[in-house]
Amino acid sequence: MPAGRPPTPTERKRLTGNPGKRALPEGSNVVALPPVEDAAPQQLGPAGKAVWELVTDQCKWLAESDRPTLVMLCEKFDRRQDFMVRLESSDPVLYTDKGYAYPNPLVGMLSSLETELAKLLSALGLTPTDRTRLGVAEVKKESALEQLLAKRQKRADGA
Repeated sequence: MPAGRPPTPTERKRLTGNPGKRALPEGSNVVALPPVEDAAPQQLGPAGKAVWELVTDQCKWLAESDRPTLVMLCEKFDRRQDFMVRLESSDPVLYTDKGYAYPNPLVGMLSSLETELAKLLSALGLTPTDRTRLGVAEVKKESALEQLLAKRQKRADGA
């Protein structure tokens, strides 16, 4: 992967009027992909199914071709839930029979798993930074117009 800023998505270039003025691919070459099916895989546990439902409901940019990555993400959320339950009944630091302290292996496994989760979330465009980079979604609290209308309504209610 080259260093530096990631490339701007073609969709964003089209929306902003192509500020770089480089030739863009023809829109007719874009292939519509089928969306991810809503039905969660049977092997998922409660945590994985919750993630599946949230992602398939909210993330309309994902296609059926993203399914293997999404399944892996959900399975890892199930595994994380399992690790968390096991850690609740254990200590982060364990001791040998001679009294030497050593880290609970679950802590390291959980840390590695969370790194893998972050990579999968990023690959699917499920982090704020990646959504912005892909140009697929942006979270806005309230537009300036909505704020103005809310202020006007407050004044009308108070008068």
